[in-house]
Amino acid sequence: MDAKTRILEAAVDLLSCSADPEISTREVCEAAGITAPALYHHFGDKERLLSAVVDRGWARFLESKRAMAARAHEDPLDDIRSGWDNHLAFARENPNFYRLMWSAGVVTSSAAPREGHEMLIAVLERCAQRGRLRVSVETAARMLMAAATGAALSIISRPELFAEDRFATHLREAVIAGISAPADASGAKRSRVQPPSPTGVSLSAAAATLSSKLRTEPTSLTDTERALMQQWLTTLADAPARPDADRPHGRKRKS
Repeated sequence: MDAKTRILEAAVDLLSCSADPEISTREVCEAAGITAPALYHHFGDKERLLSAVVDRGWARFLESKRAMAARAHEDPLDDIRSGWDNHLAFARENPNFYRLMWSAGVVTSSAAPREGHEMLIAVLERCAQRGRLRVSVETAARMLMAAATGAALSIISRPELFAEDRFATHLREAVIAGISAPADASGAKRSRVQPPSPTGVSLSAAAATLSSKLRTEPTSLTDTERALMQQWLTTLADAPARPDADRPHGRKRKS
């Protein structure tokens, strides 16, 4: 094993075993059996070393995501559930990695979070094409990522308050209910938890489905027409339902 790899492995081991996400270069040098100048020669400074460590953490995270993606469920909403559970399990097992992975500087500069986001988008596209989304793919992805990362950071930062598994399950199902449309009545397999049908779901679900198909299937539209149509469909998919949308047209409210 060369010196650079030995330094990186030592940093990874120290971070994994540390009670917090802070490790010193002195500890790394002692664990790797090298001098400080050797560490700076290979990594420049501590920040670049931590960046390399974070890349290792993301590699582990994405490896588990790819393995899970290879086992798709019949109902894509169950793929969302599996992805959520996998996300939280990784955070619980690797709390220091997770904190560093989701720090602002890393998320904006690394390509790894973008790959993870693209994997989520692919699952949501499947949901949309089956008519199972009531919001746009992009909005569904933002809702899921905000909720999952918030839950994970809460669990590892305040375990005495958030470690209970039922909390994460209830939150997961609430988010899924917020983004998903009921399965149609044609015999399609329903998810384990079927959310009630909200007002305005038919139009928003149809818009989300057509938006996804417009992205993935060839049409006779020009690029300009396609972009405009996507704008309209996203607006329809993400529009909040009107409070009176569940009342039949033409029926007046009794005084």
